[in-house]
Amino acid sequence: MFRELGVAVEGINVDQPTALEMLRNGEIEAVVSVAAKPVAFIASFDPGERFHFVAAPYPDTMNEAYVPATLTRNDYPKFVGDEAVETVAVGTVLGVYNSPKGSPRYEKLVRFVDAFFGKFDKFLAPPRHPKWREVNLAASVKGWRRFRPAQEWLDRHKEQEAEAQPDLDRFFQSQPQRPAGKDEIYQAYLKWRQERTPPRSALPH
Repeated sequence: MFRELGVAVEGINVDQPTALEMLRNGEIEAVVSVAAKPVAFIASFDPGERFHFVAAPYPDTMNEAYVPATLTRNDYPKFVGDEAVETVAVGTVLGVYNSPKGSPRYEKLVRFVDAFFGKFDKFLAPPRHPKWREVNLAASVKGWRRFRPAQEWLDRHKEQEAEAQPDLDRFFQSQPQRPAGKDEIYQAYLKWRQERTPPRSALPH
């Protein structure tokens, strides 16, 4: 990543609190964080007059694993003003060991898929991290094969996904005509849908 950004570095690998303390003490010149924004520890760091974010515009030659991104005042009000800071982002993949079908580990993963996928909506609402809203359970990753029970779960729920848009349309038609923020609209939609969804049976253990 640094090579393609045209930046020569001599890197060390430490945890975030240690890195920021080393930066404050002048032991290192910069900190690079690979994490879902906003990172609470960085957001609470007082930059004073000494520290600032460094823009990293996305070059055309960048590896396709990276994508252009921005840091805004909403993300880090202590660091960013009216103008967003350009940076690069990289995705995260949840991988599992390819255990033999029918093995105890395989069956645990099947139960995990049912529990995690089936209750994924709960990760989209506060106080969960806002980055959960960018997760795509159906995304494909080059060179990776999806865990079969996960693919089967997605296949079973395709019909529900097809019905999601009419469901959302009915929700908006039922709402009073008044302005609202994204979070307020989303929370109202979750509540509306929950009131119309019969309770699920408990997952087997």
